[in-house]
Amino acid sequence: MKRLRFLSIPYWVWMALFVLVPTLILIILAFSDLNIYNPGSFRFSFINFRIFSESYLLKALQNSLSLSLVTTLICFLIGYPVAYYLTTLSASVRRIWLSLLIVPLWANMLLRIFAWEKIFTPGSIFSDLTGIEIDLLGTVPGVIVGMVGMYLPFMIFPIFSVLEKMDPSLIEAAKDLGASDVNVFRKVVFPLSIGGVVSGVIMTMLPAMTSFVLPARIGLGRINLIGNIIESKFMKEVMGSGALSINVGSLISLLLMIFSVISFIIVTRFDKEGETLI
Repeated sequence: MKRLRFLSIPYWVWMALFVLVPTLILIILAFSDLNIYNPGSFRFSFINFRIFSESYLLKALQNSLSLSLVTTLICFLIGYPVAYYLTTLSASVRRIWLSLLIVPLWANMLLRIFAWEKIFTPGSIFSDLTGIEIDLLGTVPGVIVGMVGMYLPFMIFPIFSVLEKMDPSLIEAAKDLGASDVNVFRKVVFPLSIGGVVSGVIMTMLPAMTSFVLPARIGLGRINLIGNIIESKFMKEVMGSGALSINVGSLISLLLMIFSVISFIIVTRFDKEGETLI
């Protein structure tokens, strides 16, 4: 195997160029007043941290946390029964249902968001075919429904991967000992599937919390999440209308990266073999 190590060199070069270097740039921008489009002398400072005293950022953080929690809860309430139901199907039928869940993920995310946008628009082809008028553009329920539709598979697959490997004899033994279906689920099934639940929660909550295209399109820009704030900071700098905006955006992005790493560590503590990390 040592003789084949050289084959990993392109991988490490790729990681250095497109992961390590951008991360270092984010760190420098977050803790300095460097103008990346007009580099010159710069100094390290914590001036960018003043953004966390701004009311609009605190509101965006509140929106991100509340909407991601609601989305994750709904995805769990729908995803867990679906994942459990999939484990009860025969192999051939199960493949069909899994394909129906996987195929939409192959479509571009923007196309799926535009599809939800059209569905929520009165007078769309959906309302013409069904006779049901849905006007949820620019509303919190519309953003939540869109997020659930986008991220539900990320809840189903980790839970399914754990439930599928569960030994059926454990459930049979619990029932033989007189446990009711509720107690079997509460004391056997759910504790054994907690690793998949934790993975599903994190894999659903993180993209929901940091989404910016979906709230921008379906929310019509009325509901800003933390991702929208980051995007606006970078775009202001590009358009030349915001001093040090990209530095502030880099700081927020860096904090989200740290949160993502912490979340990944939590997942690995529950899933040491990485079975639920799809």
